[in-house]
Amino acid sequence: MTPSDSSSQVLEIAHVLFLDIVGFSLLPMSEERKMLRDLQQAILDTSEYARAQKKNQLISLPTGDGMALVFFGDLEAPVRCALELSRSLANAASQISLRMGVHTGPVYRVADIKFNSNVAGGGINIAQRVMDCGDAGHILVSGTVTEFLRQIGNWSSSLHELGEVEVKHGKRIRVSNLYGEGFGNPKTPAKLKQNRPAAGSTESVAPTLPRVPTAPVPAVATTPVPAIESNAAKRGEVALLYKRNAEPDEKVLRLLEEQLTSRGYPVFVDRHLQVGMEWAREIEHRVSNAFAVIVLLSAKSVNSEMLAYEVQIANGSAQKNGTPRILPIRIDFDGALPSPLAAILDGIQYAQWKGSQDSSSLIAEVTEALQNPSKTAPRRLEAVGGAVPVDSLFYIVRPTDEEFHQALLRKDSIVLIKGARQMGKSSLMARGLQEARKAGSKIILTDFQKLNASHLESVEKLFLALSDWIAEQLDLDVIPADVWNARRGPSMNFERFLKREVLDKIPEPLVWGMDEVDRLFSCNFGSEVFGLFRSWHNERSLDPGGPWQKLTLAIAYATEAHMFITDMNQSPFNVGTRLVLADFTPLQLSELNKRYGSPLRDQPELDQFYALMGGQPYLTRRGLHELASSNLRFHDFESQAARDDGPFGDHLRRLLVSLAEDVTLCNSVREMLSGRHNAPVEVFYRLRSSGLVSGESAREMKPRCKLYELYLARNLL
Repeated sequence: MTPSDSSSQVLEIAHVLFLDIVGFSLLPMSEERKMLRDLQQAILDTSEYARAQKKNQLISLPTGDGMALVFFGDLEAPVRCALELSRSLANAASQISLRMGVHTGPVYRVADIKFNSNVAGGGINIAQRVMDCGDAGHILVSGTVTEFLRQIGNWSSSLHELGEVEVKHGKRIRVSNLYGEGFGNPKTPAKLKQNRPAAGSTESVAPTLPRVPTAPVPAVATTPVPAIESNAAKRGEVALLYKRNAEPDEKVLRLLEEQLTSRGYPVFVDRHLQVGMEWAREIEHRVSNAFAVIVLLSAKSVNSEMLAYEVQIANGSAQKNGTPRILPIRIDFDGALPSPLAAILDGIQYAQWKGSQDSSSLIAEVTEALQNPSKTAPRRLEAVGGAVPVDSLFYIVRPTDEEFHQALLRKDSIVLIKGARQMGKSSLMARGLQEARKAGSKIILTDFQKLNASHLESVEKLFLALSDWIAEQLDLDVIPADVWNARRGPSMNFERFLKREVLDKIPEPLVWGMDEVDRLFSCNFGSEVFGLFRSWHNERSLDPGGPWQKLTLAIAYATEAHMFITDMNQSPFNVGTRLVLADFTPLQLSELNKRYGSPLRDQPELDQFYALMGGQPYLTRRGLHELASSNLRFHDFESQAARDDGPFGDHLRRLLVSLAEDVTLCNSVREMLSGRHNAPVEVFYRLRSSGLVSGESAREMKPRCKLYELYLARNLL
C-alpha cells in the first residue's frame, strides 16, 4: 500500500505502550545513541516482545527519544511488557530512566514514506498523551485500559486512579498509575498535581461526538407525531450501529436518525471523526448504556470487525443488565451472518429494508418495537446442547458452582466433578476455570473427547500429546519431544516435563481442567495415568514447599471409577474435593422459566413440566427452548414430548439405539420397566452414568424421568 492509498485501510483496535527516555535531549549525542541501543535491547529481552513478534502481533515504532510498541490481539500485552521493562531496568541498575503510557484504541495500519509498517489514529495519539503526563519511572494507563484491566486478571491492587488531566488541544483524559512491588513509581506525577479539574466541574471525560452535516433524507410518509415524546426521552438513547462509507447503509442511517430524533429519541451515531478522543471508552459507554441498539446489516457491513465489536459490547451489557435491546435491520441482504454476529443475532427477529418503498414501514416497525418492547422484543434464545456459554443468560447457578469456585481459590490438589451425561459438568468446568483465571491462575483445559485413536495407542503417545497441548495453551517455548529421554519411562518423562518446563517456569498457580476423563477408563494404561495424578497429590504432603503445591487438577467424569481402578491407593478419585452435580430443583426451574419469558404460565404447568423432565438440566433447557421458540401451549407440548417426531425425538431415538446395541443393558431396562430389579451392580452403574436411570442402588433403580419412562415403555414393552 502506498502512503496515499487509504481506500483499503481497516480500522483496528490496538494496545499501545509508549516509551520515553526522561532527560534524553540533555544527553551528548554519543550517549543518546548508546541509550537508545540499551533501550532497544531491554525491549528485545522481554518475553512479551518475543511472544508478540512470534505471532506477528506487534509493530515497533522509533520515536526519536523512545519507542512505541503497538500490540494487536492481547489487551494485557503492553501492560505486562511495561512491568517487565520496569523491573529489568531497576534490577540492572540501568542508566535508562523511562516513563511509559498505555492506551487501547483505534488505529489504521499505514506505510511511511519508505513503505515501512506504521500506524496512525487516536489509539497511538492517546497513548502518547498518557505517557506525557508521567515522570521518571511512571507507568500510566488510560481510563479505557483501567476499566478493562479491572475486569480481567489480577490488576486491581496495582491500579491507582489519578483522575482527569488536560492534555494537548484542551482534551481531558482519565489516567491511572500502575505500580506495585518492584515496578512503577507510586508518586503522583507533577503534571497531575498542577492540572486538577476545578472543583465541581461537570466536564465529561470524553468529548461529545461532533455533529456532521448530512445529505438530505428522502421524505417519509408517516403519521404526524409530536416534536418531543416524553416516553421516548425517558427510555434513553438509541444507538445506531453501521458500516461507515457504505451505501445504502448510510442512507438508512440518515433516515433512522432523522425520524427517531423527530419522535423524541436521543440518537447516538458513532462517526469516528474526532482523532485523539478516547474512542473505545466512548463507544463502550454509549452502547452499553443505550436503551436500544439498532444494527444495520448489509452485504458490506456484516464482515466489518468494528460492527461485530460494537454488537458484542451491546450483547454483553444486555446479558448482564437487561439493556440495551438489540434490533437488527437487514438492508437488502438475505444471506447468512458470519459467526461473530450469528451467535448473537440469529435468534432475534429482524426488520427489512430493500429500497425506498420500505422506508415508511421500517420506521413504523422500529417505532413500534421501541414503544412496546414486551410485544415486539423476541427472546434471545441460544442453541441447547454442549457446554453453556460462560456469559449465558440461561445458565443456572447451583450450590456446586460456589463449592467448585472455593476449591479452586483454596488451590486444592484435586477437585472431582461427578455427574451423569448432560448434567452440566463441562459448563461448570468452564465457568470455574474462568473465575480462576480472573483470580490470577494459569489455566489448562483438556477435553479427552478430542483425543484421536492414535493418542490412545500407548501411554507414551498420550503423555506426549498432553505435553504438546499444555505447551501450546501456555505458550511455552519448548518442544516436549526434545526434552523426552527414551531411557526414562513415559510417566517420569511427563512428570519431569510438567515440573521443570511448566511449574518451575511460571510463577502463578496452575489449574488443569480435565473433561470427559472417562475416555481413559477403557485404556489398558488408564491406571498408570490415574496413578501418576494420585502421586502428585501425595507429593503435596511429602514436599510442602515443592512445585506440586501450585497445581490443581479439576477432573470431570461420569463413570464409576472404582469399576475400572481396582487399587484405590493408585486412584485420584477417592481423595481431594468431591462434587456431585444434582438435578435442577423446582425453584431453579421457576427461575429458568422466567429467563425464557415464562412459557410455563402458572404453577400447575411448572409442576407438570418438572414431573415430565425430572429436573434433568439438558431436558429442562431443551423443553423450555421448544416452548419459547415455538410458542407451544404446554398441553400440546406434553402430548408430543415422548413421540418419535416430537421435540425430543432425536434425543430419545439415540437413547433407544444405544440400548439396542447392548442386549444386557436393554434387558435390564425392560425388567426395570416391568417392576423387576435384577440388574447386576455394574449394569446399574453404567445405566446411571449414561443418565438413563437414577437411584442409589440396583434395587432402587428407576427411570430418570417420566419422559424416558413413557418413551422406553412404549418401545421396549
